[in-house]
Parts: sequence; structure tokens; C-alpha cells
Amino acid sequence: MADIEQPFRLTQADSGISEADGTANQWSDIWKYQVPVGVTLKVKAEHTFAAYLEDASAQVGNATCRIKIEKRDPSESDVLLLYGPDLYVVSKEFQDQTKKARLACPAGGITISQREYIVISVYDDGAIDASDSYFELLISKVRKAISA
Repeated sequence: MADIEQPFRLTQADSGISEADGTANQWSDIWKYQVPVGVTLKVKAEHTFAAYLEDASAQVGNATCRIKIEKRDPSESDVLLLYGPDLYVVSKEFQDQTKKARLACPAGGITISQREYIVISVYDDGAIDASDSYFELLISKVRKAISA
């Protein structure tokens, strides 16, 4: 039997997310999610991403802030780009599905297996405050079909 894909919503509130504030003028891992044992995720081109970023005082407003999403192996030495790097302003839309940022994936999608990471990184001229920032990544969770 074929595997079954179900919608999966990953946000900064997920219990598996670790977060860290960003450092100015360098790529900083703001959110990191390690896929739990026994779970497989799938990322496809039609999947969407949105983020809201704050620095020390307010929403990031400059036109130079960039954001990217990476898939990393368990040792974090092998990296595959899933989104970006793109300007932060492209990923700010949460409501309108037609304007949400789309992920960069080949036909058939990209599988993210247990113990691998999904990492959202930001490059800005200010320090990102992770506790006042948030994101939404709409992808798929894969489960094995029950065979008779």
C-alpha cells in the first residue's frame, strides 16, 4: 500500500522547536526543528511559508532582511535549501494563500526523515528577537498505510 500524506502545520509553538535570537549581520538559526523518531515529513512546491520577524523594538522593516529554510542531516553537515534566501518581505503574508511564499522543491517533493532538521535562518542588520517572532510552515506528514 502507498504511504498517506496528511497536512502538517509547523510553527514556533511546536514542542520540538528550539529557538534562538539572531545576531546582526550574519546568518542566524532562529528556529530549528528535529523530526522525531518514527516521523517522516514531505515538502512540495505547493507548500507555503510565512513569517513575522521582530528585532529589539518592532517588526523588521528594512528591505535588506533575508530569510531561508534548510533541510539538514542529523550531523548538520549536509544542507539542502528548501526556501530562499529571499527577502523577508516576500514571506510576510499569512492570510492570502495566493500571496504566501512557496517552497523550492523538485517534482515529487523532498523527504525529511527522522532526526533530520528543518532550520529557518535569518540575515539582518539588526538582532532578531525570536520570542516576539513567529512563523507557519504548511507541509505534509507521511504515515504508512495499514495493510490488511
